[in-house]
Amino acid sequence: MIKAHPLEPLIELFCENLDIKKNSVNSYKALLLRYVRYLKRHNIQYAKRSDIIDYREQMWEEGLRANTIQKQIVVIRNFYQWLKVNQRQYEFEDVYQFNIAEKIKGAKIDRNYKKEPLNKEQALKLIEVAKQSKTDIRGYRNYAIILLMIITGVRSIEVVRATKADLSKLFKYSILYVHGKGKDGADTFVKLSAEVTDALNDYLNRRRDNSRYLFVTHGETSSCQQLSSNTLRRFITILMKEAGIYNAKHTPHSLRHTTAYLNLQAGGTLESTQQLLRHKNIETTLIYAHNINRINDDSEFRINNYLFDEEEEENK
Repeated sequence: MIKAHPLEPLIELFCENLDIKKNSVNSYKALLLRYVRYLKRHNIQYAKRSDIIDYREQMWEEGLRANTIQKQIVVIRNFYQWLKVNQRQYEFEDVYQFNIAEKIKGAKIDRNYKKEPLNKEQALKLIEVAKQSKTDIRGYRNYAIILLMIITGVRSIEVVRATKADLSKLFKYSILYVHGKGKDGADTFVKLSAEVTDALNDYLNRRRDNSRYLFVTHGETSSCQQLSSNTLRRFITILMKEAGIYNAKHTPHSLRHTTAYLNLQAGGTLESTQQLLRHKNIETTLIYAHNINRINDDSEFRINNYLFDEEEEENK
């Protein structure tokens, strides 16, 4: 087994030159080092195209999800493309003047979302459980977050990035500017209903800290620090379990799907749902609509009744 691989220092250099957020850099690095560990185990110093294909097949055999395999192959392709483009500048070995990963297919991902929305009764149950947890400031925070996420569809990352200064008024509406996915600044907003506004005020009025963040920790590990995505997911999971609705299909990410579902069920249009969730492409919103239409479509039962109800009538 190879102990030190020639790709390892190149991965460090590649990651140093990435102009993306730190979390994304760490993700790239972890995926590439996983690939290098595979090469080491198989004593492959200079990979060939077939080695990458074999690596992809092994990931399938290990039972990794299609999303994970797709990310892995995309990162490997980008890495070898970077080596090719910068081969002369950095005087890399000649073997890196070609992108051996070019056009290698990743994994076909089913665009239908894997997390199911909560129905109206389940959403109300979760809200009620969160409301009952308002025995301390943490409970007030959690209740405000649950309401905010279900009614406005904000993402987890947008919740933890939100600051007090992001709360504002626009004409007659209370709004929250959000730091959208992949954005550095708060460039769009969601409207806050009276219930959400009251829940936020109940929480903020109990705060005695000077943190600029809208939601902070309260004794989880430390107090008055910016809430982390992990802490957010952890307490939502606990509340979902208490409500009896947590399972493989219902997780914290289901709350955003729930917003789309409830809006469409309440008579909202596809276009209004797109604006609510701030999807750039309506095709993304169509994924939600397709699944909701399928839930509401009773074709199977209609066929069943057509077949067997008529048969019963004939036998009378």
